[in-house]
Amino acid sequence: MNSISKNSLHWTYSVAIFCAIFALQQPKATAATLSNGWNYAIDSFNDGVTGGQVGGGDFEFYGIAIKETSDTAFIAINSNLSLAGYASIGAERGNVNYGDLFFNFSGQNFNTANANGSLFGIRFAAGNDSGVATTGVYTNVTAQSVTPTNLGFSNLNQYNTLVASQGRTPSLGDLAATDPYFQQTGNNTVLNSIATGTKVGEINFLTPATLSALGLNFAQFNAVGSQTIGFSFNKSSMPSGNYIANFFAECANDGIAIQGSFEAVPEPSTWFGTLVGLSFLGIGAAKRKIKRKIA
Repeated sequence: MNSISKNSLHWTYSVAIFCAIFALQQPKATAATLSNGWNYAIDSFNDGVTGGQVGGGDFEFYGIAIKETSDTAFIAINSNLSLAGYASIGAERGNVNYGDLFFNFSGQNFNTANANGSLFGIRFAAGNDSGVATTGVYTNVTAQSVTPTNLGFSNLNQYNTLVASQGRTPSLGDLAATDPYFQQTGNNTVLNSIATGTKVGEINFLTPATLSALGLNFAQFNAVGSQTIGFSFNKSSMPSGNYIANFFAECANDGIAIQGSFEAVPEPSTWFGTLVGLSFLGIGAAKRKIKRKIA
């Protein structure tokens, strides 16, 4: 085989490999708040309730962002509430913290998914009132309200009414404040804590420097809370597909939701089989091309 034939074979083989990789890495649908690989949901900057103050204060949540690689999901929260929580002598533990983070892939509203036990949850605040023992990722989750023991709002309508009465703008990030995805009325209906679940994974906390290196930038949305909390987990702990994720403070003094999706991760055998198959197709095409040239 002459050098030209060898070069043709090598070029066709390389193209086949590239096409295989491209086919397996189709781009994700672009969200309106997608930036540098992070999907952001930005909340109202003046709907946190801290004591008699509405807007600003320790319970102001500014945004949440989620990024994924082939095997890892990264979560970042921008807020004024630290992981140590907010000291309050009226709370049962003397402290009010973040509730748990919920993921809903079911396409149902939150209460229906909760009744079916189809929620996923992440306990990321070790000092909160979660019904599960340790931080981590949980499946088969049911949710509960811990607002009664944290001097909190009984329902979202009560919270929205107070915020609006002060000339502020209540919101839930990617969802409107009154979105029917959440139950708006009733007694103790803000479901903000894991009640039960099965642990399926750990979380790893990330430093601000690591988050910045990953391209996180809340400041581009003027979301400049005093706290940026980040952690990651293995995507195998959750399914692929569209989700709504959300969390509230344990007192329901603010909350935020984000809509997004996780892509499926091809099994190694799928990658290998596809690459090998397309490679042989490329080699075959190159050989036919060489034979035509010789003829």
